[in-house]
Amino acid sequence: MKKLTHNYAAALMLIGVVAGIGLTAGTTASAMSKSQKTRLASYAKLDQKTTKTSQKIDREFDKVGIRNLTKLTRHNMSSRVVQPFEPDVFTIGNKLTVGNQNRTHGVTLGKHSVVVGNINTWGVANVKTTTLSKKNQKKVFRTIGSKWQSAVSMTKLSQAAQTAFLTKHTSKTAFAYGAYSNLPDLYQKNAQSYFDQDKNNNGFVTVTADNYLNYYHNYATKAGTPNYTKISQSIKIKKFTRGKSVYTYYLAKPLKGFGTKKVNIAGKKMYQLKMSLGHVFQAYDNTNGDAGTFRITVNVGSKQFYANLGNIAEAYAYSLQGSQDGQSAFDEQKAKTYIQGLQ
Repeated sequence: MKKLTHNYAAALMLIGVVAGIGLTAGTTASAMSKSQKTRLASYAKLDQKTTKTSQKIDREFDKVGIRNLTKLTRHNMSSRVVQPFEPDVFTIGNKLTVGNQNRTHGVTLGKHSVVVGNINTWGVANVKTTTLSKKNQKKVFRTIGSKWQSAVSMTKLSQAAQTAFLTKHTSKTAFAYGAYSNLPDLYQKNAQSYFDQDKNNNGFVTVTADNYLNYYHNYATKAGTPNYTKISQSIKIKKFTRGKSVYTYYLAKPLKGFGTKKVNIAGKKMYQLKMSLGHVFQAYDNTNGDAGTFRITVNVGSKQFYANLGNIAEAYAYSLQGSQDGQSAFDEQKAKTYIQGLQ
């Protein structure tokens, strides 16, 4: 992303997409009330009932394909005009000193480091820590602390420094297609995913700048603080195929529990993992039960994850339900035109 307006940045922070802010504002299963558990069970039962409408929604979004998933999850600040889809991956042109949100300690990322990030309207750079290369992650977390999924520049950047930061990435890898991420963070689908605020420190999958597939699970401390150095599995991606409907990763080792398949590629043993889009479902407000966020399932091998749909995709999902509730998020007719244009 390039420069963001104050309101745009604030909105993105709320939905957890600026610099990879995680969905950690929920609760644990043990802390839920009996009524909440009953509501979750009813939401799951309702969702599992296949209808012509649910099939139509799934079919429409499936035609978009995983290659355009980041365009489904984008948040468009205008509710009437589709804004340009901005790059979010940069090969920074100068060294950059970043710190945590308190800016108490700084660490320098070297020139040509690859980052996912943006510059806000105050001229401050935001960098997503969990997609940095392993080398940069180690350096950053050691200095700023391991609980931060984003880092910020220690000072406001000059115009020249901003231009250097926004040097578009050009390589096409498992991590990024040029200056665009191939994937948003994918959060593990579970019983609490029918609440807008999913469970604390939910598991997720991401790909790093040096092409490692990282799976985070049980990465929080006993006190509930996330520790992003605690990666359950981190496996090198040796080869990647970016299909429209299916992403295929060829890994150096099996990703345990994901049903990876051993294959031979040019005489070399690798482990195949496929990703594709699945069922679209709706979450509900944790407190009052109002209909809320639409989410799209992403099949990661034999496990299910999800990503939140952005406001354009959400408006189209509502229109497919025959509802006008999406109009407040984005013009439903224009949303239809945009989403069908991705198919």
